[in-house]
Amino acid sequence: SSELLQPKPKVIISDSSVVLQIIATGQFRILRSLRSDFGVQSAIVPAVESEVLAIVENVAKFRGRREQFKKALRNKTLAIIDRDLLAPFLGRDAESWIRQIDSEGTRLYELVDRGEAFTHAASIVLNAPVASNDTTAVSRLVRQGEPIPRPVLRFWDLVVFSHQAAWLTAN
Repeated sequence: SSELLQPKPKVIISDSSVVLQIIATGQFRILRSLRSDFGVQSAIVPAVESEVLAIVENVAKFRGRREQFKKALRNKTLAIIDRDLLAPFLGRDAESWIRQIDSEGTRLYELVDRGEAFTHAASIVLNAPVASNDTTAVSRLVRQGEPIPRPVLRFWDLVVFSHQAAWLTAN
């Protein structure tokens, strides 16, 4: 098993539903504060990156937010789960872990949409917490007996935690 969750998580993997809420509300501060105050990196799988890019370019309410998303990726407020992210934790074995995530994601894609499949695959393989608002996908995976690390965080869990940590005001 991976060391990413021991003794505290080093990464939280988010799906498109949470990333889009962060973008819509402009609350990248939540992700920056998790990293700076607790050493927890927020990350997404490449499938989520492509989904979010398509949405910020094609969905009216998200248009004009592409650069905001790209900036968060450039400054590592939001990291991509790839060799560069995993190598410091997993060393030379990072490539084999990525192959395992890809294999699991392909398998889970038979049960849920692509972004959710690869997000949950990374969560399962790395034994890392996941942030998802897609309760339908989570329920389907749980009913199929998939070993999803729990609890599954939602966007509002991050907001409430951020308020408790005094990163956000009640407003």
